[in-house]
Order: sequence, then structure tokens, then C-alpha cells
Amino acid sequence: MAEKILIAQAGSSRDSPLGTILRAAGFQVQLASGVARATELLGEFPALILLDVTLASREPSGSWNDLGRRCQREGVPCLLFSSSGCAPAAMKDLAPWGTDTLVALEDYEEVLSKVNSQLTIRRLTYEVNLAHGLLLEKQQEIAEYHRSAALIQTSLLPPRLPEIGPLHFAWRFLPCAHAGGDLFNVVHLDERTVMVYLFDVCGHGVSAAMVTVSVYQSLSLHTGRIVKRALAAPPYYRIPSPAEVLVDLDREYPFERFEKFFTIAYVLLDTVSGQVTYSCAGHPPPLLVRADGESEPLLRGGPVIGMGNIIPFEEGELVLAPGDRLFLYSDGITEYMDPAGAFYGEERLFRKLSSQRRRPLDPACGRLIEDLYAFGRGAAVRDDVTLLGIEFTGAS
Repeated sequence: MAEKILIAQAGSSRDSPLGTILRAAGFQVQLASGVARATELLGEFPALILLDVTLASREPSGSWNDLGRRCQREGVPCLLFSSSGCAPAAMKDLAPWGTDTLVALEDYEEVLSKVNSQLTIRRLTYEVNLAHGLLLEKQQEIAEYHRSAALIQTSLLPPRLPEIGPLHFAWRFLPCAHAGGDLFNVVHLDERTVMVYLFDVCGHGVSAAMVTVSVYQSLSLHTGRIVKRALAAPPYYRIPSPAEVLVDLDREYPFERFEKFFTIAYVLLDTVSGQVTYSCAGHPPPLLVRADGESEPLLRGGPVIGMGNIIPFEEGELVLAPGDRLFLYSDGITEYMDPAGAFYGEERLFRKLSSQRRRPLDPACGRLIEDLYAFGRGAAVRDDVTLLGIEFTGAS
């Protein structure tokens, strides 16, 4: 469909050269002999207005300026010309909203060149604005997805950790702006066995949150079959070792199916003997801090979950003495950066946690987070920051 062009010209414009040229080029032409009529015809959505600045001296200044504001508001480009021979600079002074000037009114090539340029700019502007609107809508949609993912993630965090005689717990969780994939839990599997885990799904947003939900369910005592298996004979259940659990997770969450890897630290604690059995799948090593000040990272494990069990998962064992502490954490701590781009790092983390061993567990975790923010000059975290502390007070 031919584009519509409005010509607003002083006097009769029926036989104007502009109208003749534009009709010959296939455009629809509307004519207006005054500002009031031109303003009225803007309601029919012309693609371009050719405006004779001579009208400025023949019309009230209010209606002339109203026409200009209307053109700007509705995004109609205004190509200025003068039927009285006004210079281009003077045209712009009279109509500063004009987008270009036209001098040779009878020059077919110049008229069409200027008209087509204005129409092309208008079309491109429309497409840019449309793309911007779609982008803004998409950004709002993504932001809503992230908010939903964050709600899902926080809803799975334990509202409080269980009271388990000889074990005390403390934790800190600082979510990043976009929902991450950190999650932890503490579950009493039987009278003397406690399961503790912390895992981190790679990536952010809804897809990471969905995998987080699925892994949480797989590790649930009630909905999953991985952490406690039924037997036909007394005691009618068996608690799999950490390595067995990681193998099952690796089988259940292949990368080809979910397009996500995740890391996990999985720990079993015996509340009577203080024995700890653990294994890590690509996760930062938990830290053991002894009551006497000695500390060591727990390094046994294997690759991230999703690799197809290409390397067997190793298990580690140790026995906690009264006053010993065990810390699980995510790489959001060790990879937190200062303004110069330096990482907080494992060495600094281990040193800080060890130095806090005489402080009660919960304040010790709090001081670690204070030190983290001081290191980064208060910069926002770019990944979830999770710290879970466990203290063994002695056999129950």
C-alpha cells in the first residue's frame, strides 16, 4: 500500500510541483492550505508531512507550535520547504522540529531523495522502537523468571536446622541478584546418623532452579530412594555410603538430559561415635577445624555430577572430638572478588575460620561473612554465598 504524505502549503496547493512529483512516484497525497487543516489531517496518520514555513507568518503562533508538538509526539517526520524562497537556516529557525529542508521544489530527484530518506528513517526508527519494546518485554519476563526461581530456591532452604544433641549448626546464605543453584540441608536419617549436604547447580535462573528442586527431591528422606533404602529384613533399611549416593546422583542427572552439572559435598555423621564419612563431587573441599587449632581440607571425592561416573568417587573418614568443627561452603565465597579482581580464596577462608575457633559457632560464621564483605569493599555477590558450620560437642 502506497504511503500517505501530507503537504501543508500556503495558498492553493492542488497544482503544486510537489504534489505532482509525489503522485507520479506512487504516493498518496493529502493537501492542507493551513495549519488547522494540517493538524486535523495528522489524525489520518500520514507517514510524512511537507510543511511550508511561509504558513508560520500567516497563522497564530500557538497553532503553529501545536502542529510541531503534535508531529514530534506522534513521530511524524517534518520536511520543511518555503514557497517564498526562505533559506534553509531560516526555515529551521521557524520550525525547529523539522527533520530536514527541501529547496528545489521542482527537482524530481531531490524531492524524491529527501522524501525517501525521511520515510526510511521513520521506518527504521519504528523498527528500533519496536525491537526496544520487545527487548524490554523480554527483560521483564526474564526478571520475573529470576524472581520465581529465587522464590523456589529460598522455599527449599530449611527454615531452621534440627536440634541434634551433640551437634550444633549455624549457617549463612547470601543469594546473588539472579537466582543461583546453592542448596543445603541437614536430615536425621535414623537415631544416630545425620545426613548433611550442600550442592551447587551450575548457572542461574529458572533452569538451574528446576534442577535444584529435582536434586532436593532426590535427596529427600520421604520422596527419594537414594539416601535410605528399604530392606526386607530388620532393621528394614540400609543407609548408603556417600560414594554410593554420588554414583546414584550421577546416574540420575546425566548432562545429556539436563544440560547442567552440579557439585555436591555429602556427609554422614554418627552422633554417638563422632565418625564422619564424606565424599565430594567437584565441590570445594569441606574444612575440618580441630578444637586444638589444627585444620585440614577434606579432599576425597570425584568429578562433578553429570559426567557419567568416568572416575570412581573416593570416600574419606575421620572422627570428631568434642569441640571439633566441620564447615561446608560454596565457591561463591572463595570466588568472591575485591575491586582489583583478586579472589577471596580457600587459604583466606580456612585461616579466618580457624582463627574463630574459640568464638561460638554462629558468631564465627557471621564474622566470616563480615570479613568477606570487607575484602570485597561491600560489592554485591555475583554467585550464591553459602556457609554451613557443624560443631561436635561430644557423644550423646
